[in-house]
Parts: sequence; structure tokens; C-alpha cells
Amino acid sequence: MSPDVSSEFLALQQALAGRYSIERELGRGGMGVVLLARDVALDRLVAIKLLPRPLAANPESRDRFLREARTAAGLSHPNIVPIHAVEQQGDLVFFVMGFVDGETLKERVARAGPLSPRAAMKVMQEVAWALAYAHQRGVIHRDIKPDNIMLERATDRTLVTDFGIAVRGRPGPGTGEVVGTARYMSPEQALGEEVDARSDLYSLGATVFFALTGRPPFEGANLPAIITQQVSKPAPPVLSLRPELPARLAETVDRCLRKDPAERVQTGDELARIAGELRGRDLRAPPLVRSFLRNAQVTTMVVLATLLGGQSVSVGNRGVSASGGLGIIGTILVFQLLFVARRLLREGYAFEDIRTALLAEAQVQREEADEMRSGKWIRRLNDVWHRVWAGRFGRWFFRVAGWRLKKPERRAIASADATELVLGRSVLAAWEALPEAERAQVRDVPDVVTRLENEAEALRARGQTGERLAVTVAALENIRLSLLKLRAGSGTLDDLTTWLERAREIGEHVDRRIAAAGEVKGLLER
Repeated sequence: MSPDVSSEFLALQQALAGRYSIERELGRGGMGVVLLARDVALDRLVAIKLLPRPLAANPESRDRFLREARTAAGLSHPNIVPIHAVEQQGDLVFFVMGFVDGETLKERVARAGPLSPRAAMKVMQEVAWALAYAHQRGVIHRDIKPDNIMLERATDRTLVTDFGIAVRGRPGPGTGEVVGTARYMSPEQALGEEVDARSDLYSLGATVFFALTGRPPFEGANLPAIITQQVSKPAPPVLSLRPELPARLAETVDRCLRKDPAERVQTGDELARIAGELRGRDLRAPPLVRSFLRNAQVTTMVVLATLLGGQSVSVGNRGVSASGGLGIIGTILVFQLLFVARRLLREGYAFEDIRTALLAEAQVQREEADEMRSGKWIRRLNDVWHRVWAGRFGRWFFRVAGWRLKKPERRAIASADATELVLGRSVLAAWEALPEAERAQVRDVPDVVTRLENEAEALRARGQTGERLAVTVAALENIRLSLLKLRAGSGTLDDLTTWLERAREIGEHVDRRIAAAGEVKGLLER
């Protein structure tokens, strides 16, 4: 037998021949061996977690593994790794789950260092969504840690995995059972006391602490030393290790790490909302679009620096003369940008796609400037390149870049964002294109858009993707159409005002329904 092929591999493959084709081992731990396999019928990659044979031979361990796997299999959420099947065949006990092409949060930090504040906020928000969903169904994870958070390579989506020690409902107090990972477990979990949703949120706070600093809140030479600190010692403020972090982000992480559960953020929904407010709006633009944005910013700064400070002065028989220009570096950057623009046009992108990405990036940089308390002149300098490329010059540049290019048969998809976010950016772009006098008469368009976006996002997070979501998104669509008709001369401000009023009514109705659902949930949890 090859040393690379384990006995578990051979036994499981023989049992599953014709259904799954096992390719290789992905990893192993105390609670199982994880194998990469291919689902033959559906022709897709899956991961199979096999209970080690010594544990499988123990009826109590086997039953618990199967029970908890079936509990996790009942969860269906975009930020939870799905479980497709739970089975036992003789002494083989295993479950089949979705394969995530990516890396764990622990691997990401080890490879690339601590996350940026915005990346950490994204992880916090998406894990909080997953936990809120599980908690609403009475499932407590009990082992949230960097190893159990996956980051998908293609989309950078965050997924929670390994509900291997999850429990349905709350274990009774005084059980004395201590499970989980010491560095990330809550004080009450470390003491074997009753745990609820707030215990998972403590673990998420400790995980985000690690993501931001590269280390957990507590370290120790051995397990008892770490547990002693978890129980008795306050967690260090995250700003003490990374002082440049935004204050509100640091406060949120510190609040999750309070010893008293009553002082923490109380629900996953609440934590996701806070993280969303901190994070702001992201544009998940494809790599080619992001490449253009980076090149455009660098090129603009280099050209400005050259024009402002790159002139040379010489004195000769004919007097004093000045000369200057883009220089070699500036010229290279402009040609490189032209090349990327042509590539974008060949791929099916248009100037409006790039403009949307530019406006989204401008909003991100303004939020970062607010957090950093940047001065007025720094803000203006940062805004220059957005205004240049999102305006007439950008449109002219893409017209030049497209000279003699054949128009592609199919437009590219510029963003993987939720529909309401794409629509929202389109509405704001149409509103900003109005004459100033008309824009002033409907100045509340941005506020209405933000409200509808937030409500649609909240509905998605709760899994409510039916009629309420459709009505909310339709309200955004009608505002966009009214703006486009107004620009084309076939609509009026009165039409737009009517749709804005209807959108407000829809927003108030959705707010009431979400609040009512929250109240019902609170009553059921008492």
C-alpha cells in the first residue's frame, strides 16, 4: 500500500464505488478525516468527513456524530457549508458536504497577514448572518474559530463549517461538559455552564480579534492556563495591538468579548447589522475591472505629480526656459491603462460599468477617510481621480481605447452584487446626471435608495426572498425608470415624486414587518 493512501481512504472508496470517487485527503483532526471526492451522478466536487474508526466503534460517539451531522444538515444558508448526506455503512460513519474551493481564515492570515478592517467587517457580517440563521432554528455552533471559517476563492464569500459539536437548544446548566477550542470559547462554555447564542458571538469576537491582529485574545503554555484566562481575565482591547483600527470596529469586537453575556451584542442579526453599518457598500467587481481602478488611480497621481512638480528649469544664452511632460513612467502607465481599457471593451464591458465601479470605490475611500479623520485637502486629492475617470475625460478615454474594436456579441456582467445594490447605484448615477435644479427638487432620492437597499438586504439575511423582497426591489426599479424617462424627456418630476412616495410607503411597511418578526422571535425565545 502506498504510504500516501490511508486505510480509511481505501475502505471508504470501496463502500462508495459508483457514487463518489475519492481523489485525496484534505486534512484530519480529532473528530474526523476530511476527503475530497467527486459526486459521480451530479459531477461535482464534495468533501466527505469520516469519523475515525476508534470513535465509530463507540456507540455513544457514533450516535452523537450522526445526530449532530443531521442537525447541521437541516441548515440551508448561503454562508453555511451545506451537508448533502449523512450515512453509516458498517463501521464507516460519515457525512458528505459541499466542497469550498478556498482556504480557512487561519490559513489566510498565515499566508497574507492580518485582514484589513473592511475585510474583517465582511467576515464578521457574513458569519453573524450564518449564526443568526442557525440560532433562530435553535442550533448553537459552540466551535466558532478561524479553522472553521472558509473563504471561497472565486467570490471571497465567507462560509461557516463544522457544526460537529453543535447542539439543538441550550444544554442544561451544571452539565460540566466542556467542548470547543479553548482559545476561542466563551467563559461560560469554558466552565461547562449553560450556553446560548451569545456564546457563539463571543467566539466570533475572538475570531475577528485574531483576523485583525494575527493572534487570539488569550495565549498560554497549556490548556488550563488558557481556560483560566478566558474565565477570569478581561480580553485585551484590540486597539492595544492595532491602534490604527477604526474606533467603532474596535468597540464592537471588544463588546463581543465581554465576560458577562448580558453586556455583549445579543443576537447575530444585531451584530450583522452593526458590521454592515461599519463596512458600508462593497462593489464585488471582477478582477479586470479592479485592475483598471488601481491603474487609473496610480496613473492619475503620477501624472498630477509630474505636472505639478516635474518641470525642469534651465538658464542659457537665451534666458530662462522651462520644460516638462509626462516622463517615461507616466507615459508607460498611460499606455498600460489604455491596454487594460481595450481589454475591458473586448470582454464586453462599457464605460458605464467602469463608472459604477468608480463611484462605489469613491464611497469606500470617503468612508475610510472619515474613519482616519483625514484633512480637507487630503480628501480633495483623493477625490480627483474619481472625478476625472467617472466624468467626461473617462468617457472620452474609453472612446479612444475602443477605436477600431469590434463590438462584442455579449455584454459582460460587471458585478456579482445583489440586485438591489446594482439598482441602487444605477439610480444614484441617473439622479446625479440630472440638472442641479431638478436634482434639488428630489434631493431625498439617495436617502430613499439607502433605505430600500438596507431593507432588501435585511430580508435576504432572514431568508425572506419572496413577495416582500420583490416589492422592495421593484420600488427601486420604478424610481430608476422614472429617472431615465425624465432624462429622455418622456417623464416628469411629478411621476418621479409619486414613485418616491410609494417607495417610502413600501419601506415603512417592510420596516414594520421586520420589526414584528423580531418581536415574535423574541417572545418565542423567552
